[in-house]
Amino acid sequence: MSGGGVPAPLGLLLAPLGALYAGASRLRAVAYARGWKASVRPPLPTLSIGNIAAGGTGKTPLLLHAVAWLERHDARVGVLSRGYGGDEGRILERRHPDALLAEGADRVAGLKRLLDAAEPPEVLLLDDGFQHLRLRRDLDVVVLDATRPFGRCFPAGLFREPGRALRRADLVVLSRADLVDASARTRIWQQVARHRVGCAPLPVVEGGVALREVRAVAGDAALGVDALAGMEATLSAGIGNPGSFRRLCEDAGVRVCAVDWKRDHHAWTAEEAAALAARGPVLVTEKDAVKLRPFAPQDVWEVRVDWTFLHGGEHFEHLLGELHLPVRASRIEPLWQAHDPHGRSVR
Repeated sequence: MSGGGVPAPLGLLLAPLGALYAGASRLRAVAYARGWKASVRPPLPTLSIGNIAAGGTGKTPLLLHAVAWLERHDARVGVLSRGYGGDEGRILERRHPDALLAEGADRVAGLKRLLDAAEPPEVLLLDDGFQHLRLRRDLDVVVLDATRPFGRCFPAGLFREPGRALRRADLVVLSRADLVDASARTRIWQQVARHRVGCAPLPVVEGGVALREVRAVAGDAALGVDALAGMEATLSAGIGNPGSFRRLCEDAGVRVCAVDWKRDHHAWTAEEAAALAARGPVLVTEKDAVKLRPFAPQDVWEVRVDWTFLHGGEHFEHLLGELHLPVRASRIEPLWQAHDPHGRSVR
């Protein structure tokens, strides 16, 4: 394989087109940065969590972690998502029902819908927003998959932008860091630094996912995570990097009998769901479970995960704190105005 998922001979053949694509993406970014292309500034603190790859970087767990942090700090969160495949949005609605969500390719229109809500958000998160330059942001977080951090751009590979695009990032988070050794992680950070020559250095921030629980897709039954140890099961998933799901399950002690991989954001059908019934215990991701739920047979289980930082998590939370600061200030100011300098209430 070459270029992050494209067979090597084909990737080499298409490499010139990949270079053209990379050049076009750079010119597009320059056009927005210099104001040659129009963009919209949201009237609230805005953070983008995105990537340079086409998908499968582990971005969704980090986004959910950010929503949870902001909600714990009493902020009303709005999320703008393209909504491709319909899975991330359903997970967000289930885990964080108080967060406001607007899905659609036109994120400027989605922003308007959020702002028109009865209680509009105080903080905005752009899901997969690194390339959506029509909407400005205060901070850009880019997630790199440690198992395939860089590669050729479309159509020679599965990358939207070359590594040089990381010059626009305020923070880079290395996901699936636990799946590679320390020397490989060091090499990745050295590559990041080379791509960002002349830019401010970035802290090392690394993480991955940890098992949260295992639940039946059909019904409310739940298993402890320790139940996976020694379980013989089929794995089925429609995600960008199914190998990471297999590694997660095997590390938990699952004995994998077979795998059934689908394309990323696969739209499950009733017939495909019925076919799972003959495979014994089947483990799927949370993204697949939200689409399988209407017609899932018994003995299909979703493996839920949470984001966990392995190194440098305080830097990500510092960024969230910066994002949240204007919200805190807007709440303090009315209280301050209601009192004179001596602390007496103003009538």
